[in-house]
Amino acid sequence: MQGKQCGGIEAVATALRGQGVDVVVERFRVPAWPQLSASAGFGLCAAGAFLLAAGRPAAAFLVGVSGSLLLLLDACGFSPLDWLGPKVRRSVAVIPGDPSERDRKALFLAVPLHCRLNASGRFSRKAALRHASYFLGLLLSLALATLAGGATLLYLPPLPGAGVVGGAALAVLAAGEWARGDSSPGPRNLAAGWVDQWLLPAGAAPRPFILLYSGDEAEVKFFLAKYRRPVLRGSGVFIEFPRSAGGAPAVTVREGPFIPYRVDIGLFSRVRTAGKACGIPYARMCTLRFKSAGLIAMARGFRAITLFRPEARAAEDPLSDEEAAAWIGRIALGGERESNRQTAGGPNGRPSDLTASRNGV
Repeated sequence: MQGKQCGGIEAVATALRGQGVDVVVERFRVPAWPQLSASAGFGLCAAGAFLLAAGRPAAAFLVGVSGSLLLLLDACGFSPLDWLGPKVRRSVAVIPGDPSERDRKALFLAVPLHCRLNASGRFSRKAALRHASYFLGLLLSLALATLAGGATLLYLPPLPGAGVVGGAALAVLAAGEWARGDSSPGPRNLAAGWVDQWLLPAGAAPRPFILLYSGDEAEVKFFLAKYRRPVLRGSGVFIEFPRSAGGAPAVTVREGPFIPYRVDIGLFSRVRTAGKACGIPYARMCTLRFKSAGLIAMARGFRAITLFRPEARAAEDPLSDEEAAAWIGRIALGGERESNRQTAGGPNGRPSDLTASRNGV
């Protein structure tokens, strides 16, 4: 699979070079076990629960808190145990743009070759149950750590039954996370074929960086680390338009679990203005409550927003491929002046003009 992913990047880079585009192919290594942090977190919490059942609340508290911290960091876009385990080779293609300056921040467009948001039924009942079980397990971990702390301070009596039941449930979640591993590649992203329409001539306007990657969030982490200085405090637009989806466009306003990151108002204003200029007055407004590439960027100090096209719904005007390509091109051409505006046109400064509905995902 890895060879196919790298081959896809190489093929796209070769095609762009044939059109005279300056493309840099970056090769690197990423962890082969991206599920390690989540699985280890649930495993530690399960061990803490069994220690609580065995009458060792102090040890249970320390182990449970350590596991809960691993789970919280993993859910918020960080994987503390990424450095453990084997590595696999990956590659991404980068079209350089104009770097950040004192009065202008860089823009980068991130285009996965395979969509993750609509891949493997991301919005299906199975995916919803998987995400729900993850966060219920996290809440159970925090509850058991609280019980262990109360038992350590003698505020609560020993609860061996709760420790056994909670430990068994967390052990099942740990095994499930390890077995699930990395998800399979999703449908092909149509936006990867529109890149040549977003290229600007040198000196015409601030040119955005364009990142082409297979779809793994680890590749976004590499790009943000390698190009951190050129795109310092810049804005990222993550674009996913799968072949299998033909509904109205959707944009994110928040990304992340529990207390999600808010999409920057200035960046939303830039997207809204570009959509209105292309005759796209409507888009779903969504909150992504799981780990996404946009969350990875916002957790590292960048502004980010995700544009995608979900499945069609009744009484919605679908977004055509031509409209989507023109919309993204207009975002690239919009200029940082629009991105830096602090109002989104609503009566209370809320980004409401572009959207007509709010849907949590």
